[in-house]
Order: sequence, then C-alpha cells, then structure tokens
Amino acid sequence: MILPVSEARFLSEYWQQKPLLCPGAVANFQSPLTPEHLAGLAMEPEAESRLIWQSNGAWQQQSGPFQEDDFQKEPPWTLLVQRVDHWFRGVAELKSILPALPQWRFDDVMVSYATDGAGVGPHFDQYDVFLLQGTGQREWRLGPLCDKSTPQLSENELNLISPFEPERTFILEPGDVLYVPPGISHWGVARGPCMTYSLGFRAPSVADLLARRVDHVLERLSKSALLEDGYTATLSARPGEITAAHLANAKDAMHNAIDALDDQLWLGEVVTETAGSVWDDEYPHNALREKGLVKLHAETKLAWTEQTHQVDLFLNGTHHRLSLSELPHVITLCSGKPVDRALLLREAGELYDVLFDNGALISEEDSESRSMLDH
Repeated sequence: MILPVSEARFLSEYWQQKPLLCPGAVANFQSPLTPEHLAGLAMEPEAESRLIWQSNGAWQQQSGPFQEDDFQKEPPWTLLVQRVDHWFRGVAELKSILPALPQWRFDDVMVSYATDGAGVGPHFDQYDVFLLQGTGQREWRLGPLCDKSTPQLSENELNLISPFEPERTFILEPGDVLYVPPGISHWGVARGPCMTYSLGFRAPSVADLLARRVDHVLERLSKSALLEDGYTATLSARPGEITAAHLANAKDAMHNAIDALDDQLWLGEVVTETAGSVWDDEYPHNALREKGLVKLHAETKLAWTEQTHQVDLFLNGTHHRLSLSELPHVITLCSGKPVDRALLLREAGELYDVLFDNGALISEEDSESRSMLDH
C-alpha cells in the first residue's frame, strides 16, 4: 500500500486520530471478486449479509441469506457481506497491503456492492477502517467526530446520524484507499455501480479486558487473603466512618494482589477469541494432505508473546506454551506464509499438534484461488 506520507508519520499523526486519503494506494488494482461472487456468497446461510435501501424516504434493512429475486428490487440498494476474507483467498490477501499494524487487531474484510446512488446512510463506527475502492466510483462524505452522546436515528436497526453536514468529500477510484478512524462520521454514495472493500480493525473493550484480567487473578487468589488495616489502624475516625485513608488502603490491597497474581495472559486470550468457524465441515482434520505446504486457515486468530524460556501462544482464545525453538515457525504462519508440513512436524512438533488439534491448519493447495463455494 502506497501511503502519501511515511508510515511513521501515518502511525503518529493519523492512526486513530484523523482521516487520510491515499490516492492510487494499490497500483493497478483488480478486484478479486465480481458482483456475482458477492451475491452468491450472500445466498449462503453461513454468510453474514445485509441489503440496505430507502423506501419513501425511510431506510430499510433485510438480512440474508438471500434468493436471486432479492437482487431484482428497484435501485438504489446496497449489498454488504461480512468476513468475506474467510471465504475467498484473494480477499484475504488484501491484508498484506496494510501498514505495519498489530496483526491481532485486524477484524475482517467487509465487501459491499452498490447500485448507482446507493449508500447505507450517514453513520460512524467504533473501529478503524481502510476503505479500498474495488470497482467503479464512490463518493465519501466525511463529517465531524461523534461519540455515544451523538443523537442517532434507530431506523430498522440502522443507527444513522441526522442531520449530517459533511466537512470533506472525496471521490475514490479503483485502487484508492480512504482511512477513517473510530468516531468519524461518514457516508459513502455510489457514482454508478461499484464495489468497496472495508478492511476493519477492531479494538477489544476495556470492560472485556478488565473482566478477563480480574477473573484470572480471582482464580489464583486465596480465599483466606483478607484486607489488612495496616497503618489505618492507628488513624482516628468517627464512629462508623470510612475515611479516604481506609479507601486508599483497600485500593492498594487490590492493586497489589492484581500485580502479584496477574499471569499476563488475558490480552492474548481476548484479542484472539473468535465467533466460531464456517470451515469445520469443509476442512476436517483428515483433509490435510500428507505432504506439501500448510498454512493457517482464514478463521484462525493467532498471536504470541516471547518469554525468557518459552513462547506463550494464543490461538482462538486459548493459551498454549511452546519452546522458544518453535517461534520462527509461529512467525512465518502469522505472516500468512505457508510452511512445509514435514518440516513443521520435525522442527515444531508441539506447535503442529496445537494447530492440528484445533483445526487451525489447511493445505496450501486447498486454499489456492478458491472459496468454499462453487460459483
């Protein structure tokens, strides 16, 4: 991906702060999907898809799976399909165009097809997104920064902003990318039929992180551990009073327990959790070829932390310990590259067993330029 600024400047000045237009970010870009591919996927029960349109001025929304007749409605309308990278290798490979960002923050690639004049209305999201124009033209109207206090219209489960006053407008051609950080209101309108790839980065909620961290500590904290009064025992207080010193002493006790018993595993577990796999029936364990290259299948979320004597591996929300000697193969697989199965068995047997037992591997040949669907 060609950025109009240095990657260092993008990360320091734009990432999660302000939008950035990247004209010609992907040179000579050719969409890996056709509208027919996307419509075919939207007809599958396992795919998460929506149709959005306006009727008599009101926004309407319908969830898939769809039938062919659903795509015959009067335009303008937009078809959106989530997690398309989990189905098409060519879409999954779009992740390689992104700047050097934490891989475990990446969520999915949503693909949309819109007829002339269609869009999903003015709205804002709570994640970072790179909007890659696939085919045709789309006009993006960007508005002010929004938050939970911004008034929204809950119309057919669509949380739209009204009124919406755009501050900037961009017209994207195939290969152009528009980066939009969390909270920035935006509205894309098709200029003729077009397809857009939305590469999204989602952050875990602080509430989820805190809950997981505290749960880990509680599992290790002895029930006999009691709050000690310490220096507050010598302080004078009125009958029944809890003073600021008492509160501070209790906070210190909790913080000390968390710091002492924190196993540092909660972040890796939370950021690699998945909602389940659509690949299970298509690629059972015994479908792996005996010889050849293997790679992570698209549903797998893998992250790791290097320790002094081991590697903490996080796979789809679970934790595993590996020897440091296996780390190079972990890094190779995390980069999206394939590894020879025999080499993996010989040099990283623990890693192979963990991935195999969790259905996280697929033969390279079985992922070549294909989806789960016969379009």
